[in-house]
Amino acid sequence: MEWFSTAEELSLWQKREKRLTAVFRILALCAVIVFVVLCLMIHTGNAQTLHWILIAVTCVLGWICISLHVPGIQEARTQAGHLDMLLQGEKETYTGRMTLTRESISIPKSIRIRKVLLDTGEGEPKRLNLDERWVSRMPADGSLVNLSVVHSYIAGVETLEEAPADTAESSASRRPARSWQLKKLLPLLGIWALAAFFFSSFVFYQITDTDPVHKLALYVDGEVRNEAQLAARLEKGLGEPIRMVQVHPFMYAMFGSEALKTADLYIVPDSDREQYADWFAPGEEGLPVYDPETGVSVAGTWILYAPEETYRLYIGAGSPHLTDGLAQLGAELLMNLNTEEEIQ
Repeated sequence: MEWFSTAEELSLWQKREKRLTAVFRILALCAVIVFVVLCLMIHTGNAQTLHWILIAVTCVLGWICISLHVPGIQEARTQAGHLDMLLQGEKETYTGRMTLTRESISIPKSIRIRKVLLDTGEGEPKRLNLDERWVSRMPADGSLVNLSVVHSYIAGVETLEEAPADTAESSASRRPARSWQLKKLLPLLGIWALAAFFFSSFVFYQITDTDPVHKLALYVDGEVRNEAQLAARLEKGLGEPIRMVQVHPFMYAMFGSEALKTADLYIVPDSDREQYADWFAPGEEGLPVYDPETGVSVAGTWILYAPEETYRLYIGAGSPHLTDGLAQLGAELLMNLNTEEEIQ
């Protein structure tokens, strides 16, 4: 009798599961550490770049862990469980002529099997199950065999009379099972990619949307380009307790007007001043940042002013930095950017 299930093979699968589990845990820990380090590295200047790096790293490290777990740990665990069942279970022996079918079934959370028909000469042929990894070790169809069976699963085979093999048929039906199941992995990888995107973005926005005491926000009633670069320039001059500077067009807060109402600084054209007057600090006349008549253009590298409009900078009435002077300092830094550009 050739036994498919042996204590040595069971031990090998169990050791493989332990090794892969240890590697998986190390990789998972490294992934968490890398994620945390990247989160700690986020500041105004690199926020936009690190956002995408965070998503990419989370996605790739997750894919590596999934690829290790599904075809590695999961397979080792199911094979070890199956072998243990064959070794511990009560064995029965049947004699007859066998036929290996092409019917392949994947049992959920278990092994992939092939159906084997055994004609014992008594009524209908018995339908038995064979681990698909062992199909190449079975004799040719029509051979007279003794099969050792545990709960309908074949544990061993003894050939009593070998039947002539059909080479083409034999090679087609007895290909060994593939351990790497791409079709099984692809949906999981896709789901993880979506989860990584949303989770990383959620964490990123929680970090960048820091407490108002540590943040200075500038909203522009117009188009802004390279806002991260402008924000980084302002952050350099502010220092502690400001940890994050945000520069956004008004459209950025179209679904959350509360963020607009509590902004620290506003750049608004004169034509819209009355519309937003309640948001400006009392007595604010506004500092001209763009005037087509005089040629004044503050931060024109980043803010695309309408050529025919005059724009002014205002301090917000709802700014948490209205009394500590940081909103005023931010306004002064912004007004001086034009001079810095000229020097450079």
